[in-house]
Amino acid sequence: MRLPLAFAATFATLAAFGGCKPAAPNAPPRPSTIDERQACSVDADCAVVELSCCDHCNGGRVAGVHQDFAAEVHASATAACGDTACTLMACVAQPTAVCAQGMCGVAIDGQVTTPSL
Repeated sequence: MRLPLAFAATFATLAAFGGCKPAAPNAPPRPSTIDERQACSVDADCAVVELSCCDHCNGGRVAGVHQDFAAEVHASATAACGDTACTLMACVAQPTAVCAQGMCGVAIDGQVTTPSL
């Protein structure tokens, strides 16, 4: 069976390039399983969420979460904070939400991480 020339050319191109957008050079490897609340297709799907009583500059931590789940994840992570005292240190580098290999993560000073929830 012969394939039409246009189909054969498309197939050859997909085979050569894997048919997917290449991962960013500084993106960490994708875990074998991810929390569905961190799944993404593009950076705009993701939001930075503080996962502790204190912000990431003051002893807390952040993660990338799909924007549809950001408020829920933040509320759940900070529900028991009460009157928690946090340090008041300044933080120059602010996290940016990124989609790295189908998982929301954060980039701080060019370093991409995909912390789990």
